[in-house]
Amino acid sequence: MDNKEDVQIESAPNQDNHDHHHYGHDARIVPIQQEAVEDARHINLSWRSWLVVFITCFAIMAQVFVVVAAGSVIAFIIRDLGEPSLAGWIIQGPLLMQSVLSPIIGRLSDVLDRKYLASIPPVIAFVGAVISAKATSMSMLIGGGILIGTTLSSISIVQAILSEILPLKYRTLANGFAFLGGAIGGLVGSLGAGGVTNANASGWRNIFWMQAAFHLATAVGFLAFYWPPRASDYPKMSFADYVWACDPIGSGLFISAATLLLLALDWASGAYAWSNPHVAAPLSIGLVLLLVFCLYEWKGRKDGLVAHVFFQGSPNFALAVFAFAVEGWIFYSAVNSVTPQIVLNLGFESNAWAISVRQLSFTVTILAVSIPITLYATHFKDMKSPLIVTFAMFLIVSICYATIKPTWNKPQIGFNVISGIGQSGPLTLLVAYVQFTAPHAFLSTATGLAFSARAIGGAFGSAVIDAIVGGYINSHYASAVASAAIAAGLPESSVAGLLTSIAAGGVEPVPGATPEVWAAAMDASHWSYAHAYRLAWASVIPFVVLALIAVTFLKGVKELMTEKVEATVERVPEVEKAGA
Repeated sequence: MDNKEDVQIESAPNQDNHDHHHYGHDARIVPIQQEAVEDARHINLSWRSWLVVFITCFAIMAQVFVVVAAGSVIAFIIRDLGEPSLAGWIIQGPLLMQSVLSPIIGRLSDVLDRKYLASIPPVIAFVGAVISAKATSMSMLIGGGILIGTTLSSISIVQAILSEILPLKYRTLANGFAFLGGAIGGLVGSLGAGGVTNANASGWRNIFWMQAAFHLATAVGFLAFYWPPRASDYPKMSFADYVWACDPIGSGLFISAATLLLLALDWASGAYAWSNPHVAAPLSIGLVLLLVFCLYEWKGRKDGLVAHVFFQGSPNFALAVFAFAVEGWIFYSAVNSVTPQIVLNLGFESNAWAISVRQLSFTVTILAVSIPITLYATHFKDMKSPLIVTFAMFLIVSICYATIKPTWNKPQIGFNVISGIGQSGPLTLLVAYVQFTAPHAFLSTATGLAFSARAIGGAFGSAVIDAIVGGYINSHYASAVASAAIAAGLPESSVAGLLTSIAAGGVEPVPGATPEVWAAAMDASHWSYAHAYRLAWASVIPFVVLALIAVTFLKGVKELMTEKVEATVERVPEVEKAGA
């Protein structure tokens, strides 16, 4: 059967020797190197295509808003709801859903249907956003966030739609549009979250009301305006063949492994010690199941979630997915969550709105730099060079933050600019690299695997960085601040009150706390956090180096950037006839 399957994947255009246990009775799967040049004819793009492009970009904007908005004001949500040990789940809950479900949802959309699998998750996310907006506890907020996470899992479909309705030569442009949508989501999320949170203590709830509107608009847009042709890669099959095509064994192993790993990492971020059974047991079982999943996808079948066709012709799939996981590690943990905390806890800014405005040096840079990068990659058909440059920027900014000082108020704005340059390349070009390894029949599956790797990288990064920062603060912060305050004249009986007041934002009066005491205590506080964040960013550097090495070994894909449109929404007679 293995030999028969190899023939199937690499067969000539008229090959009809198919194994229905793998691709369906007459499904035809060929490497993208062959698919890119077959029927590569020019198709005029009308308002139908560009309207769907806008809807997909809006959907991506809403998804990035989910992660950025709440993540940028976690410290203020904790002040309102308490339970800081659970706060990591505000981000990790939605990321858990994306990590676990993206490849599976992507596979379903490749085999069954794009339209409704893109439309239904935002409806579920709408319900989750309403629940989160009305949350009376951290647990309720997290529950709503998990429902919101269902729409993050549809990123594999949304980005596939954007790529398949435009010619292959515009694939970098398609992902550039997606990135711009995400960058706008980050900009709106950061500013919007800062503005509404700064209004009053519970103003962060408006973040989720905004989300609710975005998710509902996304669902309506896809239902009303996205009418793709019926996919020809997988014709009508029996129910058993559909189930098998969706890789039930691999999907089950992946869901189990990813869920257990992410649960362990989330718990390790603050709720439990690494040695606690809540962390050790799921982490161990998850790693074993992940190994079994890899072995099954390698030896058990060639057309599962990790289809062997991804690896034909170049090492690009493995290299790009690894680099994407590192980018997720950097963005979700260090850039998105830690940077605003650095600004707050090192005393550069004191309120959510000021932090959000300061972050414009990052978000505006992303928007500005991504445009020339996308145009360069599209015009010269060169994605490798911009990736090397942007990952080098990540390395520079990681080294800068690994030496951060409380006195570096203005330099930190410069670090934001460098970070924005680094962020502008990977999310645009690495997704395109992954998609250029996948035939159309596996396009959404490959995209989902990439985003799952990014989210898992983010979860690992968050757990590691939270453990580093939390470990240092728990062991050094209280004694350092107390010693400094006592040396400046604070009575020992007021130390507990001082620490409580600082944690609440310095709003509570403390007996015996003179201006000199406050100055000494805050200086000690700033330096304690600076040391903690230095260690956290230093832990990122080795992974950035590995990612930089990985992107230098990527192979060019110029020959794949053709006129071929994989699934046009235009009314082309031949396409309509083929889909009839």
